[in-house]
Amino acid sequence: MCGGVFAIVHNMNRLGAFFSKFIKTESASGVALLIACLVALIFANSPLQNSYDSAIAHFHNFINEGLMAIFFFLIGLEIKREFAEGEFKNPRNAALPVVAAIGGMALPALIFAVFNSGENAASAWAIAMPTDIALALGALALLGSRIDSSLKIFLLTLAIADDLFSIIILGIFYSSGISAIKNASTIGAVLMALALPSGKKITTTRLINWIHPYSAFLIIPLFALVNIGVHIDFSTLKETVTSSIASGLIFGRVIGKIVGITLFAWLAIQLKIAIKPASLSYKEIAGAGALAGMGLTVSLFIADLALSTSQELAQVKIGLIIAAIVSAVLGLVILRKYSHKSD
Repeated sequence: MCGGVFAIVHNMNRLGAFFSKFIKTESASGVALLIACLVALIFANSPLQNSYDSAIAHFHNFINEGLMAIFFFLIGLEIKREFAEGEFKNPRNAALPVVAAIGGMALPALIFAVFNSGENAASAWAIAMPTDIALALGALALLGSRIDSSLKIFLLTLAIADDLFSIIILGIFYSSGISAIKNASTIGAVLMALALPSGKKITTTRLINWIHPYSAFLIIPLFALVNIGVHIDFSTLKETVTSSIASGLIFGRVIGKIVGITLFAWLAIQLKIAIKPASLSYKEIAGAGALAGMGLTVSLFIADLALSTSQELAQVKIGLIIAAIVSAVLGLVILRKYSHKSD
């Protein structure tokens, strides 16, 4: 009996240590991603622009279709681990962030579709949906010890659920536009991770621990480096920002994420689908919803599939950058004011 209790406690401690390590890695990788974005924007708006464009052209497909397969494989492993050991294992625990994630994806997509109604870009509604775990947790880490663990777990689980739904949507609505190589490197990589058997020596958690730093500090920053660089023409910047694509992304991600996540979380609790942790307030959920408005990696990947012109892609990049900045500031302001770690 004592041995069984000891084993349970030991496994819980290991899971807690994994969560702590995972969150710290994601938080730190948010800085690496931010640096990569800044470098890309600086080169794209400097006299070295042509050299930058020429250099990334040689590596674009290798990174987007090759290295990104590792990123999507990792997403599959994270989803698998959540169902086996994490929040998804207990439906009642998972219900709150999962239902909130649905709201945080549906409303931004709806807002984007309304802004682009009747235009070709309307079919790219999924760009407004994904959350970037690294950026969201990286911003959350700036608040340090004042953040309660329940908020961190809520945001992390929400982001992983967001990844799961994004992959499903990618497979259902955009698979026809994906080449065989991209199909293998996205949906195929996720399915491979889900189907991979876990042994005693090579567990899902061990694989995540091994792959995660390479994805966080190498693959995702490289992806941003070759994809986020956009030449900003200040003479037409107003037109770019006010375009239906950029505006749809800004309003969809900044407002849609907060309202969608908070509203669906409230509904889940009122309908008794989910239970809200006593240490987690609705204001903190709204703050997490704001941080969830930060999205680059999967959004850029979907944009590359759904849109065809360089002008549209430039509008997407500008919209995502502005939305990420506003979402970060708004989320940090809300959480700094209303989040207090319980004793």
